Amino acid sequence: MPLVDYLMSHDGPPSPSGQAYDYVVSADGLWVQAENEHLAARVPIAHCEVRGLAALHPVFTLKHGSIPRDLWVPIVDVARAWAAEGQEVLLTVRHDPRLGYHLVVPQQATSPTEVAYVPAPDVVLEIHSHHRYPARFSVLDDADEQRLAVYGVLGRLDTDHPQIRLRVGVYGYFMDVAWGDVFDGELQGFCDRTLEGEDEEDADELLA
Repeated sequence: MPLVDYLMSHDGPPSPSGQAYDYVVSADGLWVQAENEHLAARVPIAHCEVRGLAALHPVFTLKHGSIPRDLWVPIVDVARAWAAEGQEVLLTVRHDPRLGYHLVVPQQATSPTEVAYVPAPDVVLEIHSHHRYPARFSVLDDADEQRLAVYGVLGRLDTDHPQIRLRVGVYGYFMDVAWGDVFDGELQGFCDRTLEGEDEEDADELLA
């Protein structure tokens, strides 16, 4: 089995073949697909017409179900505590058969614009804070978030309209996902930037 394979959607979604991930050509373009014990995803890379193949659609599945909203509350509490000091912070949600989903705050060195940490294995969600800045993924975030996992960023934590943005990452390729696609329950008190999109103010601010 190759590390990465290159597949065609002749009659529909092809079965996984690469050890890490697969590129798939379909009637509507190029995709990357991958799965591990925690999640599965198919993310579009480029849209184009390819005649004679079957069309595909995006896929995002959490194999253990949605992350409980009970974990969302401490994520926000920790991020706000660090935001009060003007610092970013990174948190992870992991899963194991005994504990289920659980929150882990890894060892890290923080600053107002950067977090240095050692990526941990078996992470389902990795989320960090931009404290008073908008919830948007920066160029540095794109470079750091290179595994198969869900990634998130919190922003505007010093206001009455804090923000959250989430995406699934497949080894450097990304697709936005809504809060309700990841967490159980109802999002309250936050703006889901995945649903709202970015504004001109966001584009003018450079974030780590």
